[in-house]
Amino acid sequence: MTENTLPFHGLMEQVLIQLKDQGYMDSTITVYRRFYNRVNSYLNQLNTDIYTKATGDSFLSTLNVSDTTFVSYKCAIRRLNDYLDGLPYRCHHGNPCDCVVDIYASVLDEYLKYCKGINNKPATIHAKEKSCVIFLNCLESHGCSTLSGLSPELVSQALLRFNNKDNYALIRLFLKYLFEEGHIKSDFSGIVPRYKRKQVLPTTYSPEEIRKIEYSIDTESITGKRNLAIIRLATRMGLRSGDIAKLKWSEIDFSTGYISIIQEKTGNPWMMQMPQEVYESLFNYKKEDQPLRNDDYVFHSLSAPYGRITTSIIRHAVTNSFVVAGIDITEKKHGPHTFRASLASSMVNEGTSYDTVRRILGHLDPDMIKHYARTDIENLRMCAIDPPLPTGFFSDYLTRKKVISLV
Repeated sequence: MTENTLPFHGLMEQVLIQLKDQGYMDSTITVYRRFYNRVNSYLNQLNTDIYTKATGDSFLSTLNVSDTTFVSYKCAIRRLNDYLDGLPYRCHHGNPCDCVVDIYASVLDEYLKYCKGINNKPATIHAKEKSCVIFLNCLESHGCSTLSGLSPELVSQALLRFNNKDNYALIRLFLKYLFEEGHIKSDFSGIVPRYKRKQVLPTTYSPEEIRKIEYSIDTESITGKRNLAIIRLATRMGLRSGDIAKLKWSEIDFSTGYISIIQEKTGNPWMMQMPQEVYESLFNYKKEDQPLRNDDYVFHSLSAPYGRITTSIIRHAVTNSFVVAGIDITEKKHGPHTFRASLASSMVNEGTSYDTVRRILGHLDPDMIKHYARTDIENLRMCAIDPPLPTGFFSDYLTRKKVISLV
C-alpha cells in the first residue's frame, strides 16, 4: 500500500482549519501551530517539504521533552496522520500506551479507512480502533511480528486480554476483514466465541428521586441551566444522550412546543411536544448561551475546545447530579440512560399503553417496550397470590411426621 504524502504547509493549514471548525480556542490553535512549526523545521533539515507518517514518527524519536509534552506532540502528529488517511476528527487520542505498535500501524489505518468507507459512525470506528489496538499489541507481545504468523492459539491468547466480552464481536469483524483482504490465509473469525449478554432489568429511579435530582441543581449559573435542560430532556422526554448532544436549536420549535430530530441510534425520525418544564428549561438556557455561540447546537462544553457537548460530558453531569442530590447509587447504574428507563417504567406503572410508551421513546418495534415492562414490580406484586397450605402426605413430610423411603 502506497503511503499518503502531502506538502507539509498545506497539510498543517488544513488540520488547523479542522481544529478551528471544531471550536478550539485561538490560544489552543496557536499551540498546535508552534508544534507544527517545529515539525516544519525538522523537515527543512531533511531538505524536504513533504510530510509522511514515517517522517512524523522520525520527528517524535528526536524529541527530548517531558512525558506530558511528548503526549501533546504525539497527539498533534496523529492529527496530521488522521487527515492524511481521511479519518474523521477524533476528540481524544488517548495516551501512548493506547497506540498500536508500529509493525501493525499500516494495516490498522487501512482497516479504519475501510470502516469509514462503509459508513460506520465515528463512535463505532473509535470502538473498533480501541479493540484492534489491544488485539494487535497482544499479538506483538507474544512474538507475532507479522500477520502471516497468526494462529488459533495466538487469537485465543489475545482474546484473554479483554475484560469486556463485547469486544469479541469487534475482533471477529476485524479477523473477517483481514482474511477477505488477503492479510491472513485462514479465516479465524469462526473461533472467536459468540458472547450473548445476560438479560438484566434496567436500573430505574422513582419519580421522587428524579425530582430530588432536578431540585438539587444550582440554576444560578449557566452550567446549572445547561445541566437542568439536559436532565429534563432525558427524564421527561426520554432522549438518549447521543441525541441530546447533537440537538440543534433549529430542531426546536418554541412556537409549537415541538422537538423534531432524526435519532442517532436508529436513524428514525422522532417528534414530540415538550412538557412545560422542558420548554422552560430550554428557553431559560437559550437566553444565556446562544449569544455566545456561532453554531446551531444547543449544548456546548464550557471548557476548551468549547465545541458541541459530548456524551461523556453529559454522563459526568448526570453522575454529579446523583451525588449532589444524595441519591443512593450503590451497585446501581446511574448514567443518562437510567433516566430513559425510569421514564418508561414510570409510564408503565401509571397504566400508560405500551404503544404510547413506544412512540414517546421513539421505538418502531413494540417488543422493545417489554424490556421496560419487566420493571413494573409494583403491579406484579398486586398480582401475587399466597401459596396454598400443604395438606396430606406433603404436610406430614414437612412437619417430619413421615419420612420418604429411598428403598
